[in-house]
Amino acid sequence: MMTLLIGAKWSSTWTMRGWLACKLSGLPFEAETIFLSRPDSKAQLALASPTGLIPVLRDDDFLVTDTLAIAEYLWELAPGCAIWPQERRARAAARMSATEMHAHFQDLRAAMPMNLVKRWPIANGLPSNAKLLGRPGVAAQVARAQESWRQTRAAWGAGGPYLFGETFTFADAMWAPMASRFRTYSVELAPDAQAYADAVLAHPLVVEWVEGAWAQARKIGLEACAAWP
Repeated sequence: MMTLLIGAKWSSTWTMRGWLACKLSGLPFEAETIFLSRPDSKAQLALASPTGLIPVLRDDDFLVTDTLAIAEYLWELAPGCAIWPQERRARAAARMSATEMHAHFQDLRAAMPMNLVKRWPIANGLPSNAKLLGRPGVAAQVARAQESWRQTRAAWGAGGPYLFGETFTFADAMWAPMASRFRTYSVELAPDAQAYADAVLAHPLVVEWVEGAWAQARKIGLEACAAWP
């Protein structure tokens, strides 16, 4: 059985995506967790990952690093699975959407780290961290994320709530942590973008991950987890 090395569920965006890829593949796997903030974390990562990063998929003695590479490896093992759409051009479009998320939005990510057990309150109509939206690049990247969803859904999303219609694919999985950021930090979205974000966050696999994040955080200490960053 394959093993996926992951980080803390409430805060590790890339391992969330890697786990979703494994789930979408339909292949059996088990997850092992390394908490990245502990004194021995770097030593554990050095032993487990050739890049010192997670997630890492271990298939016998073969290691696959980087979330996109993991998704592609799983797709080749199970080419009929839900990781990518079945139609060739739709599949290319899904890869384009996923790689845009993979390569961009650094300002937004830095300003609004994922924390699935945290909520920034609204006061006087504004999120209490409204200053984060004023950081260089953040507002433009919030707008671009919504436009990316809008463009992809206009071309491919007929008949369902996801980027490619009725089927939740790895492209949606790549955007799931972004949707969670917008919820955590009370970011106001256009109605169509909010509907898409809500659909992604309501998908059973995303719900399963988020419930696991809450359970993990309660076990460790919810107050400490919610205080990060």
